[in-house]
Amino acid sequence: MVRLFVGLEIPESIRDALSHVRGGVEGAHWQRDDQLHLTLAFIGDVPKKTFREIEGELSRISFTPFDLALKSVGLFGKPKQPKCLWAGVEDKAPLMHLHEKVLNALDRVDVDVERRKYKPHVTLARFRRGAQARIGDWLLHGEMLHTPVETMQHFTLFSSQRTHEGSYYTVESRFGRALESEPDVEDSYSTFDMAREFGWTLEPAY
Repeated sequence: MVRLFVGLEIPESIRDALSHVRGGVEGAHWQRDDQLHLTLAFIGDVPKKTFREIEGELSRISFTPFDLALKSVGLFGKPKQPKCLWAGVEDKAPLMHLHEKVLNALDRVDVDVERRKYKPHVTLARFRRGAQARIGDWLLHGEMLHTPVETMQHFTLFSSQRTHEGSYYTVESRFGRALESEPDVEDSYSTFDMAREFGWTLEPAY
């Protein structure tokens, strides 16, 4: 079994900008640079056979490259008992659209994908259950966060491994095709599709 999720890798310039807000809260377990990511869909534990099916479906997704910038901060949980601290996304629309495409692709595989309301964000810190913290000053300071803009041209299938030192994420596959237009997967029709339908023989090009 392998534990999987789909997300975006965070470019170096954005990671550097986040260093200014990763600190200053007692009891917070701040994410390392290699842990920073933006989740598009959490899949969970799957067998190797399903893993390959997931890769196949995700490889069919086409999307137009889009700009990503992070802006301001927030928390999940209560102000005095936060569960995690996060950085928000300036323009959510492209991520919402790609999120839906990923879910539609995963619907064609026998996996139980997490379906909670999608709120794009980058997790900055986590807290142990029941931990108390004072984060008012951190929230005020974090309102000023505005990272550089980076163009996202691919998304990533990650595997996750939990350890006593925190989670470690491995890039399993990257997907994305830079297109001027953005056909839906269901509407795409390739030369190979036509060959199968009409019985053509395709000669290899050298």
